[in-house]
Amino acid sequence: MPWNEVKPMDQRWLFVMEARLGAEAVAELCRKYGISRKTGYKWLKRYHEFGKFGFVELARRPRGCPHRTPVEMREAVVALRKAWPGIGPRKIAGELRNRGL
Repeated sequence: MPWNEVKPMDQRWLFVMEARLGAEAVAELCRKYGISRKTGYKWLKRYHEFGKFGFVELARRPRGCPHRTPVEMREAVVALRKAWPGIGPRKIAGELRNRGL
């Protein structure tokens, strides 16, 4: 007899449908499904906002990088490297300081 494969999206759908019926409290449903109340309310909110498409896993990649070099600085460094291919990082840094970058 094969095991029943349960997909996370199906579990989320069942959780939301049971919550919408209102027979059990959300906290009780969360215990039943083995999730935190925060997660339960997150799935309910996503369902109300996006419907069934809200159950799809979202990307966890950061949207930005706070320590990324600004575009103007990168363009200036590339321009200096093209103009003077033989100079090193110290001279490039000094030239950028002289230019106010």
